[in-house]
Amino acid sequence: MATPTLKRKIGLWGASLSGIGVIVGAGIYALLGEATALAGGSVWVSFLLAAGVAGLTAISYARLSHHIAKDAPEFQYVRFGLGFKAGFVAGWLAIWAQLMAGATVALGFGGYFHLLTGVSVVPASLGLIVILSLIVWFGIQESVLLVSFFTLVEVGGLLLVVILGFHHWGDQPLLETAKGTVGIWNAAALIFFAYIGFEQLGNLAEEMHSPKKDLPKAILIAFVVSTLLYILVSISAISLVGWETLATSKAPMADVVAGDLKHWSKLTLTLIALGATFNTVLLMLFSVSRSSYGMAQAGALPKPLGMLGTRQTPWVSNILVWLIVSGFVFMGNIARAAQMANFLVLLAFSLVNLSFFSVQVRDMKEKNLRFSFKKALGLTQPIVALLACIYLALGTGWIPIGLGLIVVAMGWFLGSRREKKTTG
Repeated sequence: MATPTLKRKIGLWGASLSGIGVIVGAGIYALLGEATALAGGSVWVSFLLAAGVAGLTAISYARLSHHIAKDAPEFQYVRFGLGFKAGFVAGWLAIWAQLMAGATVALGFGGYFHLLTGVSVVPASLGLIVILSLIVWFGIQESVLLVSFFTLVEVGGLLLVVILGFHHWGDQPLLETAKGTVGIWNAAALIFFAYIGFEQLGNLAEEMHSPKKDLPKAILIAFVVSTLLYILVSISAISLVGWETLATSKAPMADVVAGDLKHWSKLTLTLIALGATFNTVLLMLFSVSRSSYGMAQAGALPKPLGMLGTRQTPWVSNILVWLIVSGFVFMGNIARAAQMANFLVLLAFSLVNLSFFSVQVRDMKEKNLRFSFKKALGLTQPIVALLACIYLALGTGWIPIGLGLIVVAMGWFLGSRREKKTTG
């Protein structure tokens, strides 16, 4: 009897739309107000800085995906370059970052749902997680179709803001800061959360038709489109309402258009924001269930997490993810949850960049390649990305750093034990 496997039903554009959907909904709709409170009118600069750091790491992911096209990309990529234990730690960090990120965006959904209906944020967030966990269990094709639809909706909402704000460009100062240069960098550290998503495309690898060919393209397409949208929208939002107003908003995208097109536009953007955050949480839940599935299949996590049910989806992983994300929702603090997710994912990115550097050095030695200016540039990129990730990680705050280091210690301990089991 053949061993059950995941279904390969995703092409380049399905993967690209999924990437855009998970990146875009995570940041602009949920964190624009929080970031503006730190950076003021220069929040667009913070988006640009965060994009630079994330872009360097996106290159490492895209290049490594040529070598390995399996679920749990952080685990697979880092194990390929640095060994099992480091790979386990990277995968462990990525899983916990995705769990925190799912809770963060679910709270963002709850904020918009509260604005629309008056239902409290936490119950709305918990209800969303239950519904989306069922969708993830149902199957990949259905999930991607739903994601593609909501991605087009949320991008349409952002383009509406850009169009409305374009005529007001220059009405508000775009270089005024709330807390000086430090505030801009702190906002970049927070905004980095908005770029979490491109790396999760690696969790579609075992359900893509041609992952080694299409996955690198999908990562870069999703990243470039999302970055352009972020910068244009942040400039338009500041131009429409001013950074002081935006900094105090609990539903920033809805409030941005409220003064320009009155009540109906605020309702429209609220509905679009609900769709955007719905979309992102769906992809987060899908991604983390596939990460745990991929690590279980490789022997790094307990075998039950790699079990497939009648729908050919990892049902044990789905249930566990649902329970943990629901627990994190009770934190209730969207900025704190985002910073915790940022610190964990930045450490995972650091390991991926270090692994890519190691792989390049190893390839040069094995192929006896001469050192050249082109090779020097190739080796420089992951090192610059590594240093930038560490710098931003240190800006997330002492509480996220302290809790994050506890997660790292747990990952190192568990990785050592799993390594002994798989090798012994």
